[in-house]
Parts: sequence; structure tokens; C-alpha cells
Amino acid sequence: MPTINVNKVDLERLSNISLSDKLIEDRFPMMGVEVEEIFEEVDKNGKKQNMVQFSINPDRPDYLSVEGLARGFRGFMGITTGIQEFEVLDSDIKVTVEENETRPYVAFALVKNVLMDELVLESMINLQEKLHWAIGRDRKKLAIGIHDFDKVKAPFTYKEIKGDEIRFVPLGYEDEEMTPREIIEKHEKGIKYAHLIQNDKFPIIVDANGEVLSLPPIINGTLTKVTPTSKNLLIDITGTEKEAVEETLNIIVCALAERRGTIVSVNVNGKKYPDLTPKSRMISVESINKKLGLNLNPGEIIQALKKSGMDALYEDGNLIVKIPAYRNDILQNVDLKEEIAINYGYEKFDGKLPSVATTGSKDPVEKKCSAMSDLMIGLGFYEVMNLTLSNQDTLFEKMNLKVDEKDYIEVLKPASIEHRVLRTSILPLLLETLYINKHNALPQKIFEVGDCVVIDEEDTETDTKCKNIKKIAGAITHPLTNFNEIKSSTEALLREFFEGFEFENYEHPAFIPGRCAKIIKDGKEVGFFGEIHPEVILNFELEHPVVGFEITIE
Repeated sequence: MPTINVNKVDLERLSNISLSDKLIEDRFPMMGVEVEEIFEEVDKNGKKQNMVQFSINPDRPDYLSVEGLARGFRGFMGITTGIQEFEVLDSDIKVTVEENETRPYVAFALVKNVLMDELVLESMINLQEKLHWAIGRDRKKLAIGIHDFDKVKAPFTYKEIKGDEIRFVPLGYEDEEMTPREIIEKHEKGIKYAHLIQNDKFPIIVDANGEVLSLPPIINGTLTKVTPTSKNLLIDITGTEKEAVEETLNIIVCALAERRGTIVSVNVNGKKYPDLTPKSRMISVESINKKLGLNLNPGEIIQALKKSGMDALYEDGNLIVKIPAYRNDILQNVDLKEEIAINYGYEKFDGKLPSVATTGSKDPVEKKCSAMSDLMIGLGFYEVMNLTLSNQDTLFEKMNLKVDEKDYIEVLKPASIEHRVLRTSILPLLLETLYINKHNALPQKIFEVGDCVVIDEEDTETDTKCKNIKKIAGAITHPLTNFNEIKSSTEALLREFFEGFEFENYEHPAFIPGRCAKIIKDGKEVGFFGEIHPEVILNFELEHPVVGFEITIE
């Protein structure tokens, strides 16, 4: 989960409550925010600061700043309850959006008279980067720009240009003008995000004088650099998904409003942003009590919703719930039920014993997995455990596999870029484990039994159209390992647990041609084994030959 470090004094000021260490450690976890550490830090002026590190669930991006966290805590503690109204003043600021194929959606807002200082500036920069990860998928889905409005002139234009059409000074190069193409070739941020630029089409935002505000999703211009003395902030969000762009803008402007900022609208091609109109959902009192195992009356439920920063109206057994614009995590009614449980208080729930006595037993598949683990350990392998979440680079690119996005499941709001795809195979993670442990003595023989997740379009029982599959995989590395060694281990496993298997030659991109075989049982392919291709070995930065296998258990 992403973490944020906040200044304790700043948190107290925004929360409007004195915070002892014990209060922080006791109450924040009850609202779903883990307290990782309370510590002292020396700032750049040599002054000691009391700091708190929080771990934030990815489904609460509005908590990724001290402003949003303090707002949530005020409600949880009952200091300020109900839905917070944000006034948006009209303005004549306009943005013209010209045709933009790569990042077609854009939203702007202006927040005036923000009470800025070093703490606020740091908080805004951290929120920007956290949102790039949590919602923007490392700027692939959206990118955020925050600018000093007083240094530019409206109206603004958002368009696409070629790589050599314009020159400006990017952040980090305080006195050197560069073209967009030079930025993706030389600038640190440009090199990192060059893969997001397609067909020499560069999105760019300029003001009335042609001055460059931003080259999204790469870098802002030095001209609009925000400092502790800035007070009027212009925010731009550009991206590939309209809803994500608009929701991210709402989170940022509401955070700045906590710093006494005045939100001012911007007209983008005829549409006024930001739109902070609360959303509405209907939910029945009966379904809430049934889900939570409680017997709350409508008044108690409404009070819990008010503590979560919402509001509700009771009508004929149902509640019409008003949800603030910065809450993009309320997707279904079950999310409202969770909010009610949190703000009613988990400590008030009473445990109940089951009304029917039952005797549990181990699932047959789990029994088989345990027996397989015992056999592999007997063959001299060490068992490892990896996360089910991984990334495209490890699972596919390093394995020389070319796959379509429809062939795997990507997490909508990943906690980190390394953990954004549900694995379809175990073997790549074993190679990654060998890389992490390559400083250890050889030979190394490792295996893992675990779940993989695959898309199943024929699934009629659930809405997910995917299913978990148990697999077992193993890998061996040392200077003399070869096809015969992995064949021997694989056959030992197959003879014990799979009857009637056969081998056939197999051309697999991750294995050396002619040194890979697939396993056939009842006419179906259930696995493969062989010598890993030298190119794959180098992709994982390994130094010795590697052999491996993978078998589907179910």
C-alpha cells in the first residue's frame, strides 16, 4: 500500500484537534488507515519535526494527502459531519482543446489564495505523485500539472505538436531550452516516460502568449514552477479516460480548499470544470442491517454516513445517499455499507457463534498441493512464495512472450507499478526469485505451488469472467544444469500425481528450441519443461544456465 509522511503539527491544525501519539495509534486504524511509524525528522533548517507515516488503502486516493486525511479524521471523530459544500466561483478563463489523439481528455481548475508554505508545497507535490501511481498508472492513464497561475496569461490551448515545433525550458533545466523530442532523449523524466509518446505527437499546453505550461505526461515548463510564495494555482489533468481525469481534478481542488483556497471554474471547450456536484445512490435500510448483522434505525445509519462526509435522506425504507465529488471509491452499495460499519464503529460489533455446528476438512486440491510440496522438498527443492500480483515486464516481456491486453487481468488501482497484473504463470516469478538470490551459493533449486488467474469468457456464475487455477512450477540453476535434470524432476512429480501423461516437442519463446517439451494428459496440454533461452536468462540478469517446468494442477 502507498505510504505518506505527514507533519504532526500540520495534521493537528487541519484536523482541529490535539493529537497524542496514543490517539493517533488507536483511532486512525479504526477508520481504515494504518499507522506505520511516529518519528522525529530534522528539516532543512535543522529544526526537529514530529512526523507520522500512514499506510493508505489504494481505494482511498482522497487520503493520499494530509488535507484529505485530516478531513476524513474530522468526520470520524465527529468534529465536522455531513457533506462538505465546496463553492465554485465562475470565471471567464477558457481552454481551447484542439484534436488530440493520444490523450484526448483534459480538465482544468483554478484555486486562488491558497495559504502556501513549504509544508503545503511538499504536500501538493507528494499528492500529485501518489495520484500518478494510484489512479494514473504511472501517467499512462492520466498526468497532473500544477502551475503558478500568476506567471501565465489566459486563454489556454491544449493541442498536439510535432517534436521540433517549439522550444521551452523544462523543469530541471533552469536555463536550457529544449524541443519536445530533445526532452524525451535527454531529460530524466523524458527518458522515463518517452514510451507514452506515440507517432511523434506531443500533447502540449500553451497560454495566450504561446508560453508553454506543460508537456503532458512528461514535464512542466520552468515558467510556471510553483514555489512557497505562489498563491493562485492552476491545475490541469490530461489523460485517456474521461472519468479518471475529472475525479482526479476533484480530489486535488478539494485538498487545496482545505488550505483556505477559493475554487474557480475554468471553461474547457464549453464545459465548466470542476464539477463538484454530489452523486446520489439509493440503498435500503434492510439490506444494510442484513449485511452488517445489526439492527440500526435510519437515524443511526444517517449519523454514521454523516461521519463519513456524506449525507442521506430517509424515504419509504430506503436512504438516498449524497456522496461528495472527491469520493471516487463508492462504486456499489456494498461500499456504502462498509462506510457505515467503519463510522458506526467496529468495536461496537458483537461476535456471534454459528447456529450450526460443522466439522471442517481440507479441500482435496489443497491436499494434493501439500503432497506435491512434500515430494518436491524430497527431491531437494526449496519452496518459495511469491505474490499473485506482478507486472507485464516480468510476466511477458522478459519471457519473450507477446500477449494482448485481453489475455491478462490488470488491476484498476494498483498500489505500485510492480504489482499491477494478476499472474498467469509462476515460472517468471521463480526466475525473478533466482535473480534476487543470485549472490547465494549454487546449485539453487526452488519451486512454488500457488494460484494463477486467467480470463474465462464462458464463466456464467460470476461477473468477473475469470478464474483461479492452481499451478506448480520449479526452476534449477547451476553451471552444469541441462534438459535431462529438469526432465528427471518433472517425471518424478508426474509419475506420482498424474497418470497417463505423454511428452511432445514444444516451441516456446522462453525456452531453447529443441530443448523444451510439453506435457499431454487426456489429450490436453497441462504443462511444459525445458532449458530456458539464454536471452531470457540475460533479461533476468542471471549468470548461469536455468531449467524449469510448470504444470497445471487442476
